[in-house]
Amino acid sequence: MTSILEKGTQSNQTKSATVVDKNPLNLAASWYVAMLSKELGKKPKAIQLFGQDLVAWRDKNGTPVIMERYCSHMGASLAIGEVKDGCIQCPFHHWRYDNEGNCVSIPDIENIPPTARQATYVIEERYGYIWVWYGTSSPLFPLPKYSAAEDEKHNYMSWRFSFNTKGTVPLLVENLHDSHHLDPVHTLPCDSIQLTILDEQHSSPQFEPLLKKAAWFSSLIEARIKSYVGPLGAIAQVLGFKGIDYSHRTESWPTGHIGTSFLNGEVAVKALIGTTPVAENQIILHELFMIKKSGFFLLNIFYYLFFGWQNQLSVWEDVKHWNTMKLRRDGAYVKHDRGVLKFREFYQSWVNKVEV
Repeated sequence: MTSILEKGTQSNQTKSATVVDKNPLNLAASWYVAMLSKELGKKPKAIQLFGQDLVAWRDKNGTPVIMERYCSHMGASLAIGEVKDGCIQCPFHHWRYDNEGNCVSIPDIENIPPTARQATYVIEERYGYIWVWYGTSSPLFPLPKYSAAEDEKHNYMSWRFSFNTKGTVPLLVENLHDSHHLDPVHTLPCDSIQLTILDEQHSSPQFEPLLKKAAWFSSLIEARIKSYVGPLGAIAQVLGFKGIDYSHRTESWPTGHIGTSFLNGEVAVKALIGTTPVAENQIILHELFMIKKSGFFLLNIFYYLFFGWQNQLSVWEDVKHWNTMKLRRDGAYVKHDRGVLKFREFYQSWVNKVEV
């Protein structure tokens, strides 16, 4: 299933009629962020996702459900309905649907029509987000494990933010495989920047299930940072962040990634990045940074403020460019673009898996 199932009869069309594009946003079959967990309470919520009008709600167990918004009966919006006995109830005629989209109750009707159902999506709720699978009727690979936000979270401090962008999903995700934008965009003077595309022997254990499905892509950026500049430069000086060896390892699935930043060989930050395709040129970028604790309370405060603000401001610099860019596949490329071009091939392989 690529999207909401179409219902009702179709009008007669000639063979020359225009073919409907079932994947107009050129999305990969993958996991996407639907919303923050805290954004969905007890009441149904209207959302737009994949260019479609959907409704999100929680069943009697508090488990999130995402389904097509308009009732299979007469098209009333379920988003202004309510949850009754663990089902979502249409406000117009009180038809009720369960968490699998089946109509289970119609007032004064015993025989429910077989077409009385709502298409639903496969959902997982983890790391403070509600994730949704897009592209096929069942997931082709599991949602990656982010240990820093689960069993290792006692070693980290969390910093979460999001940005609305006018870019595309691949444009946002490929950015971490582009080593040579660090100095021009982020004013991060670096010496000897090098990017290495990693093979499967360098994968982290949590990505093993994705490796088996060819859903893993990874690169390593290594550089020598001469100094931090800008408003955070003074804090960087206090913390001794000058003339250091920097490396960033990015492990991606088609529509997001988990990254680890190292300073002088020590883990400094781990980051989870996910994407929400709302509509064409309307993508939300979600980031959950886990900042490594130092073991000293006061130093932790400095680390938290420095790495939190530094990363958020850094992403904002990218957003300003994404909002004015056009994704080119016919560009004039050089050797420094190898990471981006290889990732695009990887992403397209998962676009090709979308069922239409």
